[in-house]
Amino acid sequence: MTAPGFTWWLRFGDGVAKRITPGGLLIGRSPQCDVLTRSPTSSRRQALVYLDESGPRIAVMGRGTVAVGGRAIELDEPLEDGGRLEVGDLSLEVAREDANEGAGDRSAVWVLETADGGLFSFSTSPFRVGGAADDDLRVEPWPEHALTFRSIGGRLEVEPHVEVSIDGARVAPGEPQRLRRGSTLAVGEVGVRIVTGGELGTGSTVALEADAEPGARYVRLEFLPRGGRLHVRAGGDEQAIYLTDRRCDFIAVLLRPPPPLAAGDFVPDEQLWSRVWGKQPSGKKTLHVLLHRLRKDLDRVGLDGNELLERAEGGGATRFVLRDGAHVDLD
Repeated sequence: MTAPGFTWWLRFGDGVAKRITPGGLLIGRSPQCDVLTRSPTSSRRQALVYLDESGPRIAVMGRGTVAVGGRAIELDEPLEDGGRLEVGDLSLEVAREDANEGAGDRSAVWVLETADGGLFSFSTSPFRVGGAADDDLRVEPWPEHALTFRSIGGRLEVEPHVEVSIDGARVAPGEPQRLRRGSTLAVGEVGVRIVTGGELGTGSTVALEADAEPGARYVRLEFLPRGGRLHVRAGGDEQAIYLTDRRCDFIAVLLRPPPPLAAGDFVPDEQLWSRVWGKQPSGKKTLHVLLHRLRKDLDRVGLDGNELLERAEGGGATRFVLRDGAHVDLD
């Protein structure tokens, strides 16, 4: 997870900027790109600027020149605050901004449900929950200032100041965590749940129960010259993340397995090995490591990686969990 309290931007000058996300900003001549260049020497899909778990990176997709700080690069590398990119006729600056805690993220509204069924919304950031009289929401059995919620770019993070259980997993104090709709947080025996929320208050308290079915409703894998972008709509809004080559190949096999299997079926490890690695890797650890990293990728954008990427009971196969009637598109 990237450092909490920061957002990353790609600046174009004259006060124009686009937010850098895990799904990435695709730069090139194609109208389907997020940022377009008119340079005839650039490819239709020339470069991708995206966030990984440590910060922004740039990946070269096409044959044209991509430079970072005046130095041409061939594959990919991390980007720093103030870094200057040159792609075709574009000169772009990478900028890191601190979240404005005083003003809050007014475009995002979140709703918490307490153990007694009470519903409480908040749009200010930070928002403190605990047993103190000056906490924004008082939960008396909890220690004072137990949890601090922050809305960053329409997403919700929590910084625990005591040990907390999040969706059944213990989290130590001081370890910020990205939350999703439906997440449950418990301090001791008393918990709260994220009912709904996000940019412009999307979602509703009524719809959550009807939308509790596990799995994705919509999945699109957008192939790029290197890897691809995975778009998923599960319980909330559509999320996107850039996947590097082998991770992209792994998801592609799950979404379009060899016949007679169909998307959503368990794909045996042998078929994953042959299609992702070309042959069986030495030991199963390689597959398990890749699966673990993919789950972390999904977690980073607010999806539930363990829920969406499921291992068969006893092992030996993996599936991408889809709801009945889910739409799957590979392009």
